[in-house]
Amino acid sequence: MKRKLILAGLFMIGLILVLVWVQGGFHSKVPGGRTVLPEKKELTVRTIKVEPSQSAGLVSVPGSVVSREVARVAARAQGYVIELKAEAGEKVTKGQVLLKIDSKEMVEREAQAKAALASAEAESSTAAKDLERYGGLFEKGAIARKQLDDVTTRYETAKAAESRAQAALEEARTMLSYTVVTAPFGGIVGERDVNAGDFVTPGRLLFTVYRPGTAELVAAIGEQYAPYLKEGTKVTVRIPSIDLEQQTTIREVVPQRDVKTRTITVKAPLAEASGLSPGLYGTLTFDTQTSEVIMIPAKAVTTVGQLATVKVLEHGAIRIRNVKTGRKMDDTVEILSGLNPGEELVVE
Repeated sequence: MKRKLILAGLFMIGLILVLVWVQGGFHSKVPGGRTVLPEKKELTVRTIKVEPSQSAGLVSVPGSVVSREVARVAARAQGYVIELKAEAGEKVTKGQVLLKIDSKEMVEREAQAKAALASAEAESSTAAKDLERYGGLFEKGAIARKQLDDVTTRYETAKAAESRAQAALEEARTMLSYTVVTAPFGGIVGERDVNAGDFVTPGRLLFTVYRPGTAELVAAIGEQYAPYLKEGTKVTVRIPSIDLEQQTTIREVVPQRDVKTRTITVKAPLAEASGLSPGLYGTLTFDTQTSEVIMIPAKAVTTVGQLATVKVLEHGAIRIRNVKTGRKMDDTVEILSGLNPGEELVVE
């Protein structure tokens, strides 16, 4: 009995100690007072106020220099290139030899065609004499009509064979002439796409020759600018790589529009200048109309695929805003929608 009372007392003491521990009786006390929270850090960003501006209406688009008169000289015979006579950038005259193709096979073919023609001519000459002789005999009644008809048939067959042989010889001579490739007109070799020793086949591009003084800038321009682009419209063309700027007019506006890019093609001729050649990058600038637009620094716009965004400061917080961009001018870009005057645009 006494043992049971002792155990009960120990149980009660243990229970009391557990309750005291749960209530924090064995933990250090937190001193009273007010808890101070860390101060919020102020955003350190540079912003500019979005303001409308007057656009001069000038639009610049990229383009490429091409030549109106350009010939892509291709091979018309098959064989190995044995001699090159012109290089890229070289001036050539009409008929000047550009390269030669191995002509041994063509020479043999021509010789065979000559021999075949000589044989056909001899056969035709013999048949003609027989026809003349048999014609006389038939008039005298010395031979039957069938004999004359047989000789006539042999003569006609011989003449047809002679004509085929003549055509074969002309073809062989033509193919032989194709082994010597010449310039179609006087100009400059823009590209050489073949090397000595190459095996070429008919249709293989060999040279590109363009005529100086026929350069023009070709540019694809958004169809929304079509009302401002006509033949004779004044434009400015710049070629940065050769530090060239020319005032010119539009020569042609291609009426067919690209349904994928929604653009039209315009062509503006250029006066001959040092270093001006097909393939150079250039810009074409034209005037539209003065209007009120929102222009912001291009570096403030982030573009991912077709999505353009900017950062705007609203009530002390930075928000991401989707925008629609328009023209790009130097270091600025036009905002068509997504930003309003008076808003704070984050630039850094």
